[in-house]
Amino acid sequence: MGILSELAAPVANFGLGLYNADTYYSKECAWYEEVRMSQDTKQWLLQNNPPPIVSEDLAQVAKNNDIYKQVCDPKPEEE
Repeated sequence: MGILSELAAPVANFGLGLYNADTYYSKECAWYEEVRMSQDTKQWLLQNNPPPIVSEDLAQVAKNNDIYKQVCDPKPEEE
């Protein structure tokens, strides 16, 4: 069975509007969690001058954490 035939059902469901984003996200959130750095790591970063690639990687981690908070751990809105 080829890859195209394996993708036919999911693509059809998406195209027909049968795709449920809530179910998809809840499955994704089941294996993903926010990345938290230890206090020692935070202290090391403050005391040292890591190369730019470390800052770029940390920015990506922060972005993913923001997505996680928005999608997987939303807080109720204030009234």
